[in-house]
Amino acid sequence: MNSKYFSVEVKPTIAASKQHAGGFTAGNVMFDWVAVQVPRGTACLRSATLLVRPKGDASPTANQSDLNVVFAKSSDTSLGTVGSSLDHRPNNDFLGVIQFPGGSYPSSAYQSTAVATMPAADDSGSGSAPIVLTPANNSDSHAGFDTIYVGGVAGGSFDFRSINVINDGDINSTAVTAVVMTGSGMDVREHFAVGDVLHAQDDILLGTVASIDAATTGPINLTAATSGAGDATTVANGDTIYNIHPIRLILGFEY
Repeated sequence: MNSKYFSVEVKPTIAASKQHAGGFTAGNVMFDWVAVQVPRGTACLRSATLLVRPKGDASPTANQSDLNVVFAKSSDTSLGTVGSSLDHRPNNDFLGVIQFPGGSYPSSAYQSTAVATMPAADDSGSGSAPIVLTPANNSDSHAGFDTIYVGGVAGGSFDFRSINVINDGDINSTAVTAVVMTGSGMDVREHFAVGDVLHAQDDILLGTVASIDAATTGPINLTAATSGAGDATTVANGDTIYNIHPIRLILGFEY
């Protein structure tokens, strides 16, 4: 029998306001259920790669703590409030869980994006072996696909708080595509990359990164102009900026 493989990227949203409010500690919900489309039928989760952005400081400081990723066939029972302790509620829809231990990040050299790949379980039970997942038959899924749900719970400390602050007086009154930052002794390119979706600390959309011109002050070039206007619905000079997808998962299935 010929095997087939399917890979999918999961980009949970962690609101800028949650990142700005403080660090996550063990037992905190990192992200509640994210719907993921997978080919219909039972599959073996063979691999899982975790990519985590750093704290928004001048080093930058890598986030390399334990993360538990849980799978379910429905999102009916919430894991709880993001940034708060996990809600302890019975859930018959759980399909399985994998753990990325802090020791699974292979090198401290990857400061700007910590990388870990799902390890096999060792004799102590640490880590995660491949698991078989059978989603519910979801009538709202695309033809030939079903939906599974992925959630994340911190097993250690994560801190995304940032010193990336807008220093651009025109941001309040003029729609701009190039946003100047404060500098603060850090390299903007260590924190943001092309395609990142940026929000201010009050969850107002700044835009999507098209490119970054220089190290400390940018500017950060956006794919479309900000809305300007300077009211409660727009970003403002002095706002702290966050990438709302600081965690990504790449899941590899065998069918």
